[in-house]
Amino acid sequence: MKQSLIQLKKKNLFRTFRTITGSSKSTVKYKGKECIMLASNNYLGLNTHPKVIAAAKKALDKYGAGNCASRLVVNLDLYEKLEKEIAKYKKCSSAMLYSSGYAANLGIISSIAGKNDVILSDELNHASIIDGCRLSRAKILVYNHNDINHLEKLLKKIKNKKTLVVTDSVFSMDGDTAPLRGIINLKKEYLFKLMIDDAHATGIINTNFKGIDIHMGTLSKSLGSQGGYVAGSRELIDYLRNFSRTFFFSTGLSPANTGAAIASFKIIKKDKSLRDKLLINSSYLRKGLDGLGFEVKGNLQIIPLIIGDIKKTMQFQKMLEKDGIFVTGIRPPTVKIARLRISVMATHTRKQLDKALESFGRIGRKLRLIQSLRVRK
Repeated sequence: MKQSLIQLKKKNLFRTFRTITGSSKSTVKYKGKECIMLASNNYLGLNTHPKVIAAAKKALDKYGAGNCASRLVVNLDLYEKLEKEIAKYKKCSSAMLYSSGYAANLGIISSIAGKNDVILSDELNHASIIDGCRLSRAKILVYNHNDINHLEKLLKKIKNKKTLVVTDSVFSMDGDTAPLRGIINLKKEYLFKLMIDDAHATGIINTNFKGIDIHMGTLSKSLGSQGGYVAGSRELIDYLRNFSRTFFFSTGLSPANTGAAIASFKIIKKDKSLRDKLLINSSYLRKGLDGLGFEVKGNLQIIPLIIGDIKKTMQFQKMLEKDGIFVTGIRPPTVKIARLRISVMATHTRKQLDKALESFGRIGRKLRLIQSLRVRK
């Protein structure tokens, strides 16, 4: 272990915590300094929404701090209420909760695929999908990122095998979206099940397309709570309830998280203004960064600012921290190319975004990541 840690430090890949003292709002306290938060997945700001907090407190008072058992031992009616909300939201027959998004992907994929099956996985899928595929013992074929032609080429090679295609719908580190309709169109020629990971899509874009067999998602990002879920046919959910080990060997979600998620689903179904504000803010910041001369990717709330040099990436992060901007440097092996992962919130003000752009520009020029200031369009 010691040598592994030494090597990580030499390569500037050693990870440590950055501890804030409060909730992940649009501004946070870090090292005693007020910082603009550009690292949280609390995209819609629901983590501190009054109705969400009230629902969490109500559930806490009624059901206590925890469930203290697997749901097959002790099941709360609150869980079933949330599962009905999820099924309605995803327009599916049924849904089931998991303790986390990671547990959901591991439990779903390892249960529905086996050693005689084939899984086709996008090369930039989340680690939990990758680990779920490995745990299944199925044959894994990785297709080029968002490349429909390469996916079809691989599908042509599969003969008489149960096949699963799995993809993120919004990719967590590149911020782009999967060509879901294109993948669904391939079902006209090839026999396969399609599973999507909606972790970064829930509440932001619609993925309720006919032809998607398994909808996986989380409660911990746009919904501001904690946990994971799966939605699909009643047969699928019955199967997973009985065969998914990460489900039945895990304690049920805390009542507070469950109550909070119910309130969040009700909000995003009725009120689209938070999503609209998020997309406006995301577009404004992305255009601003591009105008400064940075290489940015994505088209939604996740904005990867590509740097490449690992040392400069982490230096940029630290200099931004001192300037009151809380953003995260992402390094290998999480991504191939080092970058800052910027995540926007609906609750950011224009003043906060302008302050962030000023800091990015000034520090970017100091680090010679951009050469000159371009006029923002």
